[in-house]
Amino acid sequence: MTEHGRIATGEPQQVDEAFIGRALDDADLNALRLALYQATGDESLLELPLKTTPMYGGALNQTVLAEEAVPVLRAKATEFLLAKPADFTEAVPDDAELRRLYEAFREEKLTDREWAYRRDLAAFDDHPRLAQWTAGRPDVPEGFEVAVIGSGFGGIAVAVQLEHLGIPYTVYERRQELGGTWSSNAYPDVRVDTTNFLYQFFFEKNYPWTEYFARAGEVREYLQHVAKKYGVYEHISFGSDVREAAFDPETGRWSLRVVVDGETRELTANAVVSAGGLFATPKRLDVPGIEDFRGEIVHTAECTGQERLDGRNVAIIGNGSTGVQMMSSVRSRAAKVGVFQRTPQWISPRERYGDPIPRETRWLLDTMPYYWNWYCYSIATLRLGGQVLQEPDPEWQAAGGLVNEANDSYRASLTEYVKSKLPGRPDLWDKLIPKHAPMARRLIVDNGWYASLLEDNVELVTENIERFTPTGIRTADGRERDYDLVFTATGFETQKYLWPTVYRGLGERTLDERWSDPAGGGPRAYLSITVPDFPNLFVIYGPNSQNRSGSLIVWMETWARYTAEGLVALIEGGHKYLTVRQDVFDDYNRRLDEEMLSLIWYDKGSKDRNYYVNEFGRQQVNAPWRLEEYHRVLERFQPSDYHFG
Repeated sequence: MTEHGRIATGEPQQVDEAFIGRALDDADLNALRLALYQATGDESLLELPLKTTPMYGGALNQTVLAEEAVPVLRAKATEFLLAKPADFTEAVPDDAELRRLYEAFREEKLTDREWAYRRDLAAFDDHPRLAQWTAGRPDVPEGFEVAVIGSGFGGIAVAVQLEHLGIPYTVYERRQELGGTWSSNAYPDVRVDTTNFLYQFFFEKNYPWTEYFARAGEVREYLQHVAKKYGVYEHISFGSDVREAAFDPETGRWSLRVVVDGETRELTANAVVSAGGLFATPKRLDVPGIEDFRGEIVHTAECTGQERLDGRNVAIIGNGSTGVQMMSSVRSRAAKVGVFQRTPQWISPRERYGDPIPRETRWLLDTMPYYWNWYCYSIATLRLGGQVLQEPDPEWQAAGGLVNEANDSYRASLTEYVKSKLPGRPDLWDKLIPKHAPMARRLIVDNGWYASLLEDNVELVTENIERFTPTGIRTADGRERDYDLVFTATGFETQKYLWPTVYRGLGERTLDERWSDPAGGGPRAYLSITVPDFPNLFVIYGPNSQNRSGSLIVWMETWARYTAEGLVALIEGGHKYLTVRQDVFDDYNRRLDEEMLSLIWYDKGSKDRNYYVNEFGRQQVNAPWRLEEYHRVLERFQPSDYHFG
């Protein structure tokens, strides 16, 4: 067994040069180079030559080990691994040494701002991004309590911070198990579309994932492991749906109406952290006749995993991440599949998607000191340059280009990918190649979707749905197709961040009413986390929070730290509540709107039918800043931005 409570899959029967050779065949050699340097102090490793290779279809380059250096590194690594002392102890590098190694990794000079953002990406510290008391742990006021809503990644990240600080809390989870979206989604072949080495907490080291892109069940196991290991699990109240929260300025507490296993309870908390996430409220299909359909209609977020597919006629409405991810699995079992596409999407390959982590690779991660750290750093920084793909170049456009040189090159590469997967089918190319630019919407991972379209039992339908009939679906061209089961992969109500909980702050309007006001442009928050007149309310994964590149979980940890530091300021100052200043909120959102105008989401053809853009025409999902700047504004909680009551 491992320290994670799972069977150790990486422990081989025999380690010899052949076994190590197979491990090195699959290794990130540049990450291995830095790990081996740390383990041995061999300066010649930092002098090995590097080279650049294309990525994003040649739009940008990445730095890797040069071919002539590979045999040298492999020989040195093999020698070390065969003779590694059993009592080898890893040491955490100081900041000066770590910055030197970061710069050696890709032969680049980091600015102070780049270094500040990247410092924790290799996760050498036991717990990166951890909030602290400023002068030792004080006595937390008697009865002080934080209500955390949701037990997905965001809720657990906050709870781990509170557990560390010793601040009492309860996590309210409306389902009977933790996991957030990884509990509610059980559609066929549901899995992460970001590698686990990014989609993980960086305070939990070297978890023994079995695949590079974990399935939902394994992600739930991981979250349960983290919750139990860090003392969170016993604080979770399952089957607890927070319906309403109202703030009382006299007491400085929120009154909560919570339905627990069908019974309504009135509870209170000093602070509320909403961690329900962006993808919590399914978007319902609104089509005439849907109530007359005699078959099954299942939103993908409400699949049980027990839906009957074998030999049935199945429709999948939607070709976003979920619709594309599930299609190959559904097609392999159903008699017939109709794929209903409203808007073409850019669908791209992803290396190692669906692949198991080989036994040898697992052994190398477990055995080679520092390799896990550098492997994570390599992946976390690999696509930082890709942020340029979201930044239109006016001069390039004036000369006839579409976005900028890199984005146009990437578009050409993705176009060729579509054609290569559907050879000799220009009829399909015309239907499947999008008009919008890559990166203007979420990039979809190809899980055999294009290949499935060539199968005899699959039909691509691009005509608009006119109505449901008792036996199927009629499209605008008058054709009716019969189905037994309809999956609606229609996404989520991304404007309803905190719905269905009703929040009442200091003013007369609820938060939902405030965020529904066209004058405000939809949901807004300061740093995506706090809202004026809603004291002691913190939102995780709130408006304009999603990072432009890199690891979402890094930002979950960052928002959680900021929230915890706000509570530290509240308690250490002896205050009842804090609320963000209106002028600070207004200035931040003015700058956010200005920065957004220079990015691809408002470029021609990109705003239509894009869940990033709300009904008021405002991009409300992503943060507009490059990651280094986004990190700067969230690096520390600033009490001067807040009123304390």
